[in-house]
Amino acid sequence: MTSHRPNIVLIQADQMAAQALGAYGDAAAKTPNIDRLAQEGAVFDRAYCNTPLCAPSRASMMTGLLPSQIGCFDNGDDFAASLPTFAHRLRAAGYHTALIGRMHFIGPDQQHGFEERLTTDVYPADLDMVPDWTRPLDQRLQWYHDADAVFAAGVSTASVQQDFDDEVGFRAFRHLADRARVDQASGERQPFLMVTSFIHPHDPYEPPRAHWDRFDDVEIPDPAHPEVPDIAQDPHTHRLRAMSGFDVREPSIDDVRRARRAYYAAVSYIDDHVGRIRDRLDELGLADDTVIIVTSDHGDMLGEKGLWFKMSPYEQSSRIPLIVVGPEQIVPPGRFETPVALLDLMPTLLELAGVPPVEAPGTSLLETARREGVDAGEGADREIVIEYLAEGTYRPQLTLVRGSLKFVACPGDPDQLFDLEADPDELRSRADDPEYAEVVAQLRAALDARYDLDRLEQRVLASQARRQVVADALTRGRAQHWDHEPPPEQRYVRGDFWNALEYGTISDPER
Repeated sequence: MTSHRPNIVLIQADQMAAQALGAYGDAAAKTPNIDRLAQEGAVFDRAYCNTPLCAPSRASMMTGLLPSQIGCFDNGDDFAASLPTFAHRLRAAGYHTALIGRMHFIGPDQQHGFEERLTTDVYPADLDMVPDWTRPLDQRLQWYHDADAVFAAGVSTASVQQDFDDEVGFRAFRHLADRARVDQASGERQPFLMVTSFIHPHDPYEPPRAHWDRFDDVEIPDPAHPEVPDIAQDPHTHRLRAMSGFDVREPSIDDVRRARRAYYAAVSYIDDHVGRIRDRLDELGLADDTVIIVTSDHGDMLGEKGLWFKMSPYEQSSRIPLIVVGPEQIVPPGRFETPVALLDLMPTLLELAGVPPVEAPGTSLLETARREGVDAGEGADREIVIEYLAEGTYRPQLTLVRGSLKFVACPGDPDQLFDLEADPDELRSRADDPEYAEVVAQLRAALDARYDLDRLEQRVLASQARRQVVADALTRGRAQHWDHEPPPEQRYVRGDFWNALEYGTISDPER
């Protein structure tokens, strides 16, 4: 085992689905760098987000608590500054903590425990996207996901998302050098947490030309099941389609293929960034002392069941990649089938940092891997909860994964139950099947034991109403936005010429 606590590099993409990576079995994917990490480390084959939406998923990940526990329900909900995050906990334990890139924090606290935040976010931090469960879906709000992203998909020479991610990659590169400089100058090692978070492959699907061209001769599979489920069995899918405009505009097969190719190209673009970060750790002599984690905040339906984007409990939307790589004494390598979730990241980081565990619903991924390594069946029936409390529904939607079973409940909607072992594509709900009646009763009781659905619904509605008042007031008069603006850096030679040059140089050991 390393003689000191490892550095931790957490790389997060946005809307990167597990099924679009070579490491998770996609033969069309061009992800050699992520695949190489998967070969060396721990791969969690059944990893889920705890809500398939950006801001609450990330707030949940950072606190180790469910969105309903922290009151962060949707993309227009402020994340309370008083909530401890893994950045707070590692910083208090002596880690240097830095955030580079996207985290979709809403509210005036744009750091949430990170000592440094080296870029702004790509989206605003204001209360701009507050859902309204009292509003009919055909009265669309300006910020809803839109079908145009599918119809307009294709190559971009430049885009806001490319500009952002290129800056994130550059800042991550330089920050790693800065950590090496600090250690070199002080003669002491301070472990660090670097969270590097990209916006790709999130829609709009607009990859660079070089990545698009990688798929010239690649047969990217069409959606396996593009048919829209029956509205009587799955009204949520129909709500999401209506919200995004797919109920009135149906993409042609050429539209679908172009959008999927653009998505795969954007994933390949992220893979390049992952490879460069890994290579930089090697160049700086940091790789042997660093644990790398690759994940996403949720997936993308990519045309399955007539859906795009996220917001759905189906596997393509809620399942994510989760790969952990580090010294074998710390990270047991292999593939693991125990259901896990983003909630498990905080206890994982605490264990890596030698920080005592805190009371939270998650379990360290390292502990999960150790247990499964001893007993292949260990953890097979672990329960994972997925909440959806945002736009595209009128009531709380809750999903319980237990082993191979997935149970979906939303007041007013028919229950859904999928046996993922027998039906991995989630084509047939068994909720009304007499053979599964006892299982449905058990899973319903498990949710009832966790939730008072009426109370949760009232909490969400009250939160929406409060935030709508605040959001409207803040648009009047002089606006004061919450977007993070990084302070200017005093990086280059200023006054102390020779010492500045000496500090800035990290010599190549082979020169």
